[in-house]
Amino acid sequence: MQPMSNNLTGRLLIASPYLSDGHFMRSVVFIIRHEIDGAFGLTINRPTDKRFRDLLTATIDPGKIREDDLLFLGGPVPGPVMALHDLAGIGDPCNSLPETTNTDLKPGETMTHGVKHTVHDFPADPWGSLSIDLGNPPAWITSDEDHLRILLSRTDAKVRYYKDYSGWGPGQLEQELEVGGWLVGDASEAVLFGEPDEVWEIAVKQCGHKILSDLAPGLRMVDPNLN
Repeated sequence: MQPMSNNLTGRLLIASPYLSDGHFMRSVVFIIRHEIDGAFGLTINRPTDKRFRDLLTATIDPGKIREDDLLFLGGPVPGPVMALHDLAGIGDPCNSLPETTNTDLKPGETMTHGVKHTVHDFPADPWGSLSIDLGNPPAWITSDEDHLRILLSRTDAKVRYYKDYSGWGPGQLEQELEVGGWLVGDASEAVLFGEPDEVWEIAVKQCGHKILSDLAPGLRMVDPNLN
């Protein structure tokens, strides 16, 4: 078995321009878990024409639900409906939990299992008073039916619903990375919850800027569209 590379949990796999696999061409995959036994993620730029509300059997009040509840196709592997979102405490954090301490916390912040929470004044729901800074962790994930319903009414939150997922067996992702099938980038709000048609190009540009910045610290990036 090929040894596991750096843990990519909470990061992006960005399809190389040379990747011709029909399942992943120009795709961006958010890695939810990356372990020695394999990896699991969601393709974040494959919307369908179906809505999460259509899967519900109970009647819901149309005046209290979000309009952007399209189901995204998370990958070629059959799986349950899941939600990727930015409300701390609902489901599990999508990051590898580093060794952290409670030092340097600002007023209103708490630390749980290595994840920094920020308290806000959102009424009503049990988790309504919590949100996070995208990036610590980048997002949260849940497949719990009660959570999915709650998120449907949380119009103040960023939420994406997914069906099915992308998966790799032991060493498989490492092999694909070695042959150059994927670029690796940092997750950001603009990518995780951005316009699906623009996500791949945004992620590629961010990845390119990061590589140039590492090679030449202090280099100023200029958008050619401004010229």
